Amino acid sequence: MSLKEDLDRWENEKKLYRELESIIHSFLKDLSYSNGLAFKIETRLKEDYSFYKKMNLKRNENKDYSYNDMTDKFGVRIICRYKEEIPLICELIDKNFDVKKTEDFYEKHAFYEQGYKSIHKDVKLKETKKEFEKFKNLIFEIQIRTLCDNVWADIYHDIGYKPANVTSEPIKRELHCLGGLLEVADSCFSRVNQNILNSDEISSEFVLNYLLPYFYQLFKTSYDANYSKTNLDFLLTLIDIHTVKEFKQEIDDFIHKNRKKIEFISNERRGEISNPLITQPEVLLIFYLIEFDRAGLRDRWGDHFNYKYLEDLSTWWGDSI
Repeated sequence: MSLKEDLDRWENEKKLYRELESIIHSFLKDLSYSNGLAFKIETRLKEDYSFYKKMNLKRNENKDYSYNDMTDKFGVRIICRYKEEIPLICELIDKNFDVKKTEDFYEKHAFYEQGYKSIHKDVKLKETKKEFEKFKNLIFEIQIRTLCDNVWADIYHDIGYKPANVTSEPIKRELHCLGGLLEVADSCFSRVNQNILNSDEISSEFVLNYLLPYFYQLFKTSYDANYSKTNLDFLLTLIDIHTVKEFKQEIDDFIHKNRKKIEFISNERRGEISNPLITQPEVLLIFYLIEFDRAGLRDRWGDHFNYKYLEDLSTWWGDSI
């Protein structure tokens, strides 16, 4: 096909990709929350000029390069906080999409090298729903990487690897060092997170990190971290639990026994903007206290919160205070 024919085909097909864009974003967001994660999702549809330039460049390199060979006409970027989440996300993608190709840029570097790091997957929708039928021939690319790797990719893309931007050796050296710093930062963030989760102290940081996977699964929304910190500092003074092991056991048992009830409250009430606690992870701890220490919660609640919030939450729980 000629470039003109390719552009004509793209003009027709990109309408489908635009429709697919919102479907994929919504699907991945739900997939994230349902699995106790909260990765960032970015989508991008190729601009006409970008499509044309890439097609032209690839044809100059390989005259047999075809329209179907370009698998990133529509792209999705998944950005996670910690590198240990990458295998989990890859497993979710492999399970929920028809994966045609996987390219791992993490494995391409020797121990002494720095460079672009990401996992790319060329995928199609699984034809499990009738409304997906019209998208069955559309291949798109999903990129998976950490926040630190995304910083590197964004900066290096603009000043590092583009052929038009030939850099001097000193600048290449600076970029190499920057890549090393970001890789160290990536490892440090993961280590800090693991240290919090493996802590032997029931701190607000530990409790928040422990509650978050449950919160994402049950409430499927974002939260305010600073608000959580001040709330948890107060709520932990009300809980008569003294070891991390006991805390985990108590919370796990409580949520397991009341999961359907919490899901129902979430579905019915998370739009109640007059009660900000219903979209905060610490609401799980409040429900626990309503169940097991109503008197203590009622007596101390006014030290930190508006009593109206407790009235709402306890009523929704079915045990009005």
